[in-house]
Amino acid sequence: MNDNSIIEILSNKEELEKAFESIQMPRSAYALKRFIIMQHDTREKQYEQCVLEMQIAYDAITTAMIKREIKIEEINEIKGEDKKSQLKRALKIAELHQMERAMLGTTRELICLYNIWKNEFEHHYSFEELQNAQEEYWKKRITRQANQDIAALGRVSQGNLDALRQLELYPELHQDYLADIIGKDEGNALVDNGGE
Repeated sequence: MNDNSIIEILSNKEELEKAFESIQMPRSAYALKRFIIMQHDTREKQYEQCVLEMQIAYDAITTAMIKREIKIEEINEIKGEDKKSQLKRALKIAELHQMERAMLGTTRELICLYNIWKNEFEHHYSFEELQNAQEEYWKKRITRQANQDIAALGRVSQGNLDALRQLELYPELHQDYLADIIGKDEGNALVDNGGE
């Protein structure tokens, strides 16, 4: 380890802390809106996803605020001036700073999600409304996935075919129909062989 390099890095602590703070937000406002919320095919599901993400951030912040207070109390409880006590205090202060950085990122996400929820959803859906919108959502979602399969693979994947069947968007192949197909294939093979 190059001690001179570490000393140089640590001497720029204030600048580094500003840089660290500037990136604190796990997912950008753009990513939250376009790839987390708007990924869904119906307005109801977009709303549900926004509220879910907001709930997760809210719970994380409220828990972190309590843990932060506990950490501050732990720091204040270390009274000794001996080397070991000083190191314990320094470690807890470093842990507190890490916690506060994480809290900053989660707070930024929560504010972003709150603003989307408050300003971009004119209607705040009830539990019953969200439940009633499920059929439309799943039909749109599975149809989209099947279309993406065709665009990417040239066929619909087995999983999406089965989901379409479960949604009654794709008729289940009848056993007799399959037997007819197999029989015709075998008959064609016999005719081809007989012509050799």
